[in-house]
Amino acid sequence: MDGRKIVKKFPLFRDCTENSISLWQCPGFLFVLLGLLNIVAMISTYIISTRLTDEPEITALITIVVSLIIFIIGSVIVQGFDKLLQANKMKMEFIRIASHQLRTPLSSLRWASDLLMTGGLGKPTAEQEEYLEIIKESNHRMMKLINDLLDVTKIEMGNLPMELRPIEIKKIAEEAIVDVAPLAKAKNIVLNLKIEDALPLILSDQEKCRMVFTNLIENSIKYSKGRGTVDISARQKGDYIEVSVADDGVGIPRAQQKNIFQKFFRSDNAMKHETVGTGLGLFIVKAIIDTNKGQIWFTSEENKGTTFYFKIPIAK
Repeated sequence: MDGRKIVKKFPLFRDCTENSISLWQCPGFLFVLLGLLNIVAMISTYIISTRLTDEPEITALITIVVSLIIFIIGSVIVQGFDKLLQANKMKMEFIRIASHQLRTPLSSLRWASDLLMTGGLGKPTAEQEEYLEIIKESNHRMMKLINDLLDVTKIEMGNLPMELRPIEIKKIAEEAIVDVAPLAKAKNIVLNLKIEDALPLILSDQEKCRMVFTNLIENSIKYSKGRGTVDISARQKGDYIEVSVADDGVGIPRAQQKNIFQKFFRSDNAMKHETVGTGLGLFIVKAIIDTNKGQIWFTSEENKGTTFYFKIPIAK
């Protein structure tokens, strides 16, 4: 392996390689080069000014030339950053346009399958119902993926809309449980809601808060080992309501816990247990909680279960 390929494998330069930016346009590489040039320039100027010449004009000329070279390299670094920014904007725009374009045919497919399943065009046979259910489930997964990609695009552009208003957290949790009830039934998982009616209202976006609950409960169901339980509870802690979603599932390996909120990350045992998944759910959940001025964390032990906690400010 030549030196150029070795350099490109360093994390500092990997982003440039992935965005098809040459090494001489890579901000990371040029930044390191600029630092080394600064050091060489300072040492050279010192040696020349103290040992090789007593003429201040030559020292000044050397300083000007070195400053000019550093300025040129600095300009190239700025151009490199601009190219990275443009590449990232193009990627985000492509995802946004593609996602919007895919939603229309998928929505039509959903309405058509619902019409067939409800007997609007004649009662389907048992075999036809089975295939229609497969179509409906596949359509649901595709719509969820597209919505997740759109949310990720908004998050990375710093434009995640949040309509904050006082809401009842127990009601949101109940709505989320209704959303995931079919999955829980299919996996033989019992959902236990342990939230009191007397809790203060929280200040949050109703739809986004429901998304947080749905994602966390759905993950707990998916990664349970079967015939388990998922406990959803909440309590007041100071100016916040703290929520926990606990399961007795496969858990998260300790070595991989630091990556759990990263985009597209899925732990090794999670992929073995549940092959379907994008690794976007927890990334989106954390972005929602952070935007809501809350906090999210978890405790987990492999093969024993995981508990996710999040807190959201109380409405005042």
